Amino acid sequence: MQQLPAHKVYEVQETKETADAVAYAFLSNTGEPVPYPYKYTKIADDDVRIRILFTGLCHSDCLHSRGLWDPYITYPSCPGHEVVGQVEKVGTGVTKFKVGDRVGCNPQRWMCQTCEQCKKGDNQLCSQNIGLYDDNNFGGYSTHIQVAERMVFRIPEGFNDALGSPLLCAGVTVYAPLKRFYKPNYTCAVIGIGGLGHLAVQYAAKLGMTVTAFTTSKNREQEIKKLGASNLSNSIDKESLKAEQGKYDIVINTLYIEDEEVFKSHQRLTAPTGTYIQVGAPPSKVNFKLDHAYIILNQIRVAGSLIGSYDETQQMLEFSAQNNVYPIVETFEFEEFPKAFDRMEKGQAKFRCVVNVGKWAQANGLWK
Repeated sequence: MQQLPAHKVYEVQETKETADAVAYAFLSNTGEPVPYPYKYTKIADDDVRIRILFTGLCHSDCLHSRGLWDPYITYPSCPGHEVVGQVEKVGTGVTKFKVGDRVGCNPQRWMCQTCEQCKKGDNQLCSQNIGLYDDNNFGGYSTHIQVAERMVFRIPEGFNDALGSPLLCAGVTVYAPLKRFYKPNYTCAVIGIGGLGHLAVQYAAKLGMTVTAFTTSKNREQEIKKLGASNLSNSIDKESLKAEQGKYDIVINTLYIEDEEVFKSHQRLTAPTGTYIQVGAPPSKVNFKLDHAYIILNQIRVAGSLIGSYDETQQMLEFSAQNNVYPIVETFEFEEFPKAFDRMEKGQAKFRCVVNVGKWAQANGLWK
């Protein structure tokens, strides 16, 4: 094993035999993640220590690890924020969870519960928000994670752990805004049928909307319709987009298209007084260009959405279990983390990558 650099928070170990946990960490903004054995930090009174069963890979993990979002990132860095696991230990003040409970973590590590946004129930916008792998903390590319009780979600009965971890980010990112603005008889356009879009189709259909999927993958028509879409249309052809202008009560765009005219055509799909939701994010230095004339003259509501609140996320987990809404995933073994990350980074996965962490951790004596 190569000589591993020290970490500001966790005590690196030479081998997994002396470690409490093993992460896959990036040592710089290039290369692949490498195994990083480490000791836990001391468990606080309100902390929950979780043995990770399954963890999802999200493209934002790539943007973070490559320094494309945060130029001041400190290495070694362990990303990952789509976690389904089991409680291994609780602090003395924990009351909500007990050892053995199935739980989840999302991209948020901390909410203060006292700022105005938290008081309104929008804790994802907390003024003291800390991301799951911010401030040198390790995220979900690890056998374990330790977070405050207030940030842990209860996994409902009947939930498919092996498929469900991406819902903690991708799922709630589309579920929350759809739930805020929908009515059962609405028409809904979902633009981009990838990791986010194929979930948006399912949620919109299960909420009772008539869904049209906008995609370039016409060869997947039957598959996309099986997810809940009634119709398909082309997501980049300008004439096709023009023919669909003004037809949809809700438009949710999981893409950002650099072609300004195509991107504005996406906005023009929205019906008068309808809602246009943008969840696809461009690189950090790119600004959206809105079709101000169409938006103003048709009284369009333009909405963004950052994951979802704690309550929205818990509701999403329960809705997914009850309605059998899950991502289509490629599953990898723990030793295959670099392969999974490479497929995700290159956009080759269909549609999300999930790593079976628990199998390896248990076999290698890390469940204690």
